[in-house]
Amino acid sequence: MSKISQWLKIIALSLLVLIIAVVIAITALINPNDYASDIEAVAKKNQLKLEIQGDISWQFFPQVGISVKQVLFSNDFISAGSIDELVITASLLGLINTNFDPENLPIDTINLVNGRVRYIAPNLLPIQFNKIALSINNFSLNGDDTDVSASAEVFNGLPLSIEATVAVQLDAQKIGRVKAANIQLRADQMSINGAVDADFTKSQIIGKLSSPSINMRRQIKTIQLNLPLFTMPSMSSATALTDVHFNSEFSINPWGYSNYTHQIFIDGQQFDVMVEADQSTNLMDASVTASQFRLGDYLPPQGSPGSEVQTAAIFAPLALPFILWQGDSQIELSVDEISMQTFSVRNLYTRLAGRNNLIKLSSLNADLFGGQLNASAALDLRDAQPSFSVQPQLNEIDLREAFLALTGKADAAGQLNVQMTVSGNGKDIFTIQQSLLGTGQFSVASPSLATINIEQTICQSLALLSGKTASGSFSDGTQLDALQGNLKFANGQLLISDLSSAIGNLKLRGRSSIQMIEQTYQLNADAVIAGSKSSPYGCAINQSLQNQLVPFICKGYFGPNGDGKPNCMPDQKVLGKLLQNTLLDKLGQKYLGTTGDESATSGVTAKDALKNFFKKN
Repeated sequence: MSKISQWLKIIALSLLVLIIAVVIAITALINPNDYASDIEAVAKKNQLKLEIQGDISWQFFPQVGISVKQVLFSNDFISAGSIDELVITASLLGLINTNFDPENLPIDTINLVNGRVRYIAPNLLPIQFNKIALSINNFSLNGDDTDVSASAEVFNGLPLSIEATVAVQLDAQKIGRVKAANIQLRADQMSINGAVDADFTKSQIIGKLSSPSINMRRQIKTIQLNLPLFTMPSMSSATALTDVHFNSEFSINPWGYSNYTHQIFIDGQQFDVMVEADQSTNLMDASVTASQFRLGDYLPPQGSPGSEVQTAAIFAPLALPFILWQGDSQIELSVDEISMQTFSVRNLYTRLAGRNNLIKLSSLNADLFGGQLNASAALDLRDAQPSFSVQPQLNEIDLREAFLALTGKADAAGQLNVQMTVSGNGKDIFTIQQSLLGTGQFSVASPSLATINIEQTICQSLALLSGKTASGSFSDGTQLDALQGNLKFANGQLLISDLSSAIGNLKLRGRSSIQMIEQTYQLNADAVIAGSKSSPYGCAINQSLQNQLVPFICKGYFGPNGDGKPNCMPDQKVLGKLLQNTLLDKLGQKYLGTTGDESATSGVTAKDALKNFFKKN
C-alpha cells in the first residue's frame, strides 16, 4: 500500500473521530430543549401562539440539523395548527462562516411532515387543510433561487400541491422582494401555471397566471363526493362546463392603483374581464364583455325542481365585487347575444354602481322578442332578507314571439308596452313573489287570442237569453281593438284593473288577477253590445239585450303543463236575472199581446203586464 493511501486513511479516520467527538460534545453540552421556551416567547412577540410539545433533537446524518416534533400554533387566521415534525438542516460551509445575519442564515433545507391547519377567513366558512407537507431546498434570503414544493388535502381528501422556484431578497432585515417562477399549482384535476413578482419596497405585485383546459363538470362531481353539502347544479347541456380555461395578467398595489386583465374561456365562449381598483380613492371599475353566452346550456331543464332559484343564482357573481370591495364600485356588462333555451337576448348592456352592499342599476338595455327592455333598479344586501326596487319598461314586445318562446304555444299576439315600478325582498323566488309591491300601466296594439273567440262566446250566451240560435261568421280566435289597463302587485298576485278593449260593437272592460306561484289566472269582464249586431260579420242582438251589461268569468292555467285554453262563461247570478226578465217578456208577448218594442216604447214591462193580467183574473 502506498504512503499516500495510508495518509488518506489516517486523515479520514481522524475526521471521523473528530466528527464523532464534536457530535458527542454538542449533544452533551447543548440540549436544544432548553431553548423551547425562548422560541415560544419570540413567536408570541410576532403574534403567533406556539407550543412545542415534543422533543427538539439534533440531527447529524445525512446533514447537520435540528428536528422539532409535535408543534402546535395559532394566530388570528389559523384557529388551530399542528406539525408532527419540522426538520431544519444547515449547510456545512454556512456553519464554517461564523458571520451569521438574516441574509446569510446557514439553513440549507426545511422539511415539514404531516401538518394540519384550520384556516378562518373573514365572511367565509372555515377550511381544514390536512396532511400538509413542505420541502424547501437551497434555502436563501439573498435573492438566490430556492426550490419550494408543498402539498396538502382539503375537503376530506381532495389533493392540493404547488411547486415553484422562489427568490427572496431581504432589505434592511425585512423581506423586500419575492419572485416566484415556474409556478405549478394543482388542485385535484385543475392546474394553474404562471409567475409572480412581489416588490414590497414599491408595494407592487405583478404576475401572469394561466390554466390548461379544465373539466369543471367532472371536478365539481369529485368535490361533491368528498363534500356532500356541495351539490352539482342541474344543467340542460351535457357538455356545459367541460372546457374551462383562463389567462390573467395583474398589477397590484395594496395601497394604490391596481389593474387586472382576464380572458376566461367557457366551452369556447370568450369573456374579457377588466378591473381597475384604486385604494387611494376607494374606487373600483370593472367591465365584462362577450360576443355570445349560451346561458340556456347552464340552466336546468324547464320545469325541473329548483329551476327558478338556479336561474336567479346564475347572475350572483355580479354582486361579489360589491360585497368584497368596501369602497365605490362600478361594473359594466356588455354581451352581444345571450342565448336561452328557447329565445335570445341581444345587445345587452348594463351598468351597476354600489357601495357597502348597496347596489344601483343605473342602466339595463336589451333587445328582446322583437322589442326593447329598459330598466333601472336598486338592491340592498345589508339585511338578512335582501330588498330591491326596479323600474322596468318594455317597448313593442311581440307577444306571439314571447308566448311561443316561453310556453311553446302562440296563444296570443300583439305589440306590448309596459311601464312599472316594483319593489320586494327575499332570498328565493317564492319569497320574492309573495313580497312584490308595485304599480304600472300597459297597452297592447292589435291584440289577438288564438284559443278562444270572445265574440262568439258572448253571442252564444246572448242567444241563450233570447231563446234563439247564435248567428254570424266567426273565426277560430279573437282579434281585439287596442287593449290597455293598469297593473298592481300585491300578496303574490298581479292585479289588472281598468282593463278595456272592443270587438266591433262589443265593448269590453274588466279586471283580472294572476296567481304567480300557482300560475293561474281569473278574468272578470263585462261585455256591452251597443247595436243590433255584435260586428259586421257577427250575430244579431235582440233589442231587449242591447246595451245590457253581461259579466263573464274566465279562468285558466298558464304553467308549462297546462293546455292554455281558458274556461269562460257568463256570471251565473246575473245570467239568471237576465234570463228571468227575458222569459217574462216572452210570456207578455204570448199571453198579453205585447212585444218587446211596445214594452220599451210604452214603458210597460212584461213583468207589469203579468201583474195586470193576474189582477184581471
